Amino acid sequence: MKKIVFFLAVLFCVAMINGVMAQNNAPVSKLTILKEDSGNLSEMILLPYTTFQDFGAVNGLFVGEAVKFTPPKAGWKISGIEVTGVTTYNNTTKHFLPDRNFLVEVRDKDLNLLYKFADMQNLYFASTREGIFLSRGIMIPSIPVTGDFYVVFYDRGSMRIGMEQTNETSNSFFFIGNQMKPATFELTGKTNETMKINWLIRVAGE
Repeated sequence: MKKIVFFLAVLFCVAMINGVMAQNNAPVSKLTILKEDSGNLSEMILLPYTTFQDFGAVNGLFVGEAVKFTPPKAGWKISGIEVTGVTTYNNTTKHFLPDRNFLVEVRDKDLNLLYKFADMQNLYFASTREGIFLSRGIMIPSIPVTGDFYVVFYDRGSMRIGMEQTNETSNSFFFIGNQMKPATFELTGKTNETMKINWLIRVAGE
């Protein structure tokens, strides 16, 4: 599993740089990365976020961080999902947070479920460099999309997803009770002022 995760991370990196993927001298395949963030991770102002912060440890299990995407052409298919986040590492005890499930969903423009996948967060986001965000790829079956679609990530308190504070694209949401609600936060100490953010979720396809 770790080898698959590492390979997918490299796949996303190569695709973003060259727009192609090649392995073991196989024929080059075109791959497109869709993102709804400012693009350069090294220049972003990122904060770690879990739904447990605002919705609690019970209700937060059922709230997802969602990003809306538009396929670049007719017949486009999703082949991978990338999430940037971090899990908890205790430098004193040298232990990670115990494994818990996160959940990923792909939904169409009408919020019908197209695909879902669950796995343990430490297989993807564990690092002994405390507080360092990791971008990890998740392999999924090829899924054709015919219009706007959503990728929903349920952190379930297992880890913290990356949240970009600036350059918002208005395509990040909370998925709550089968509804998409804009991902906005009240600014501390400022009455009636809110801040929109970008979740660090990307998709690959061709």
